[in-house]
Amino acid sequence: MPHSKASQLLTDINLRLKEEAITVRDFITLLGDRSFALCILIFSLPNSLPLPGIPGLSTLTGIPILIISLQMVWGKESIWLPKKVAHKEISQGLLSKIIGKSIPYVARLEKFLHPRLGLFCSNGGERLIGVIIAIMAFILSLPIVGGNFLPGFSISLLAIAMLERDGLFALLAIIFSLVSLALMYHLLEWVFLHTLHFFGF
Repeated sequence: MPHSKASQLLTDINLRLKEEAITVRDFITLLGDRSFALCILIFSLPNSLPLPGIPGLSTLTGIPILIISLQMVWGKESIWLPKKVAHKEISQGLLSKIIGKSIPYVARLEKFLHPRLGLFCSNGGERLIGVIIAIMAFILSLPIVGGNFLPGFSISLLAIAMLERDGLFALLAIIFSLVSLALMYHLLEWVFLHTLHFFGF
């Protein structure tokens, strides 16, 4: 059965965005009958593109990704967010700018993607991807200066793989995520040890 490309889904959403602020809950509602993967992709984009750093944005986007990915793992059919997260406001103008900037990159990547290796896009495969996304989203939500790109980019790749139903790309994205996770672990270890050394411990 034909399915809309990720770039087309992003274009459709971008056309519906306005300039004023919108709550996270209302933005999820705006997406309508869309997949979990599309929501995760949109929230990961601000951390995956070469944009100026916005203080607190990785936490604001990382927490919804974490909650949504855990619901993927549990096999939920619709997205639920706690009130404290759902009522957070985000700028529709900023979202539109981010989504618009991402569409050409996603469209170029799509040329190499097509449905294959369905095992990684089955319910079991998506739950495994959900676990990896949850781990990366947890790291993304931490206030680590410069530490949002690798987890954010990994999440975007995994979400695109699910949207395009490309199991081979999903496998490559999983490998990239695990390598990124190892790099982030060593980075955090280095920061922790040097912080202790700085304070004389």
